Amino acid sequence: MALDLLVRDGLLVDGTGAPARPADVGVAGDRIVAVGDLSAVDASQVPAVVDAVGLVVAPGFVDPHGHSDGTVLVDGALASHLLQGYTTQLSGNCGDTLAPVTARSREHVGIALAEVGLEPGWRTFAEYLDAVEAVSLGPNVAFLCGHNTLRSAVLGTSHAPPAPDESAAMARHLEEALDAGAAGLSTGLIYPPGIHARPDEVAALVRVAARRGALYASHIRNESAGLFAALDEALDAARAAGEGARLQVSHLKAADSAVHGRAAEAVRLLGSAREAGLDVSADQYPYAAAATALHTVLPPWLLAVPVDETARALRDRAVRERVRREIASGLPGWEDAAADPGWDGLVLTSSPTRPDLAGRSLSEIADEAGRDPLDVACDLLADDGLTTQMTIHCMVEADVEAIMAVPWISVCTDAGGRRPGHPVLDAGLPHPRAYGSAPRVLGRYVRERRTLPLETAISKLTSVPAERLGLPGRGVVREGAFADLVVLDPATVDDRATYARPAVPPAGIGTVVVNGTIAVRGGAETGARPGRLLRRA
Repeated sequence: MALDLLVRDGLLVDGTGAPARPADVGVAGDRIVAVGDLSAVDASQVPAVVDAVGLVVAPGFVDPHGHSDGTVLVDGALASHLLQGYTTQLSGNCGDTLAPVTARSREHVGIALAEVGLEPGWRTFAEYLDAVEAVSLGPNVAFLCGHNTLRSAVLGTSHAPPAPDESAAMARHLEEALDAGAAGLSTGLIYPPGIHARPDEVAALVRVAARRGALYASHIRNESAGLFAALDEALDAARAAGEGARLQVSHLKAADSAVHGRAAEAVRLLGSAREAGLDVSADQYPYAAAATALHTVLPPWLLAVPVDETARALRDRAVRERVRREIASGLPGWEDAAADPGWDGLVLTSSPTRPDLAGRSLSEIADEAGRDPLDVACDLLADDGLTTQMTIHCMVEADVEAIMAVPWISVCTDAGGRRPGHPVLDAGLPHPRAYGSAPRVLGRYVRERRTLPLETAISKLTSVPAERLGLPGRGVVREGAFADLVVLDPATVDDRATYARPAVPPAGIGTVVVNGTIAVRGGAETGARPGRLLRRA
């Protein structure tokens, strides 16, 4: 048997949920060609041999919810993900993608690209994918097409509902993206301009995706006090789309004191829909804090104009007083993080004009300056052109564990690719999920807390998301599958990234193989870039 790579004497956890078993794995080219007892193979004749004695051999991890749309063009290695065992990542989530680019959407796309120092050199989704395909990639990557970008391409920042011809134009852009290889549609209904979309607008695009059997991944309209109404909206859109609809609820959580303790109820709601025949699933990152843009503390009406107009409005005292009143009273459907968890729970992670404030809460910054937190937030947003980022400490551990225990809910990072020490990709204090999601599950929730068995955790990291994303031959270790592999130490695997020091690779992830090539050895990158752009057939 001619092999290019032999992983020998490991404990195989094959991704299917089956019990762990001793096995060797033989690889030729980019495929697994043998699994079992390969002791008869002359290892001296194999170019690459990995000794896995005392270690677990698993499929490469699949991240169903990432945000590497821009960072992949800066550094295709996606080092933060590769080092924690991810061999495939799906980006284009939460409604925001970098195509299509029109005169109306250029500002929307330009703001996202400015954060990584790039300008769009493409117009269509196909041209964007071509740009990604030209990059040397560490892991495999795939992309959804975002509703926010579709809407901005046709309507700009407007809060108005689309006219029939405008709805048709959005549908055409989505069809073109799906034809080019996009994995499906995503929404981010707490972000502009998607926050202005009515349910029927979203449902019309879900029907377009359903006709192609493409995924619909939704950052739902409210993950806080309005969680259950927002879940119902997502389920209704999938039901209305009919045959072929495939709903993925993004980063499922209970992010408000009004719904703390109700995560299991949210799981039951989705589970009931599954039992009734709806193709619905979810993903989760294993932390009790979220991370997003600070501008989400602003009411929707203030985000219905171009960025420079919003920035000017934020300097107006009368506007601030109106925002203050609406934070106190709330608006229907609005996810109001300034009210709950409040300014104490909102911690800045990056500000282009005030990088020194990273790691400090809005209330702490305001107290030190003798000012009101809202005034501090408005000044920062105006100065930063709405690009200020934060973490939100909004969940409780019991809810995180309730979701973690569910076998059909995948594990995700909700992060873009990062690199320690990089002038762009190490800016600020990102959420530690960028470096630690997968090892945190294996260390904290498997080994320490025993929330779920190792085999279930590995399937949530591999076959469950791979099947959800429609990636045949990935997420499992079996003959004929793609040779995406992780070799890890179950006794030491752990996340080492923290909120204060996030840019720290994990412990216990020794070897990562992508498409048959060793990309990580001894916990460090080899320099190989064997990843591929995965287009939906």
